[in-house]
Amino acid sequence: MSQKKPSRLSTKPGKNFSAQDPDSWVENRNQDISPQSEAKEKTKRITFEVSEKQHQATKILAAQKGMTIKELMQSLLVTELNKNQ
Repeated sequence: MSQKKPSRLSTKPGKNFSAQDPDSWVENRNQDISPQSEAKEKTKRITFEVSEKQHQATKILAAQKGMTIKELMQSLLVTELNKNQ
């Protein structure tokens, strides 16, 4: 009979794993970790439509800068708002 090989997969969570209540994760998942945001500041959502070309160009620009579209748009917004102060 052949000997059973040990499994390389672990059933234990990794070192950085911290058990978290799913409800608290849902409540805190949108906490903004960007340096522009202030702690405990209430946020609002802005939704607008763009053409396919604009979306593609925005996505490419964000990727070139190593950012998400959200991060890019927040950065552009902060830059523009700071110009007018």
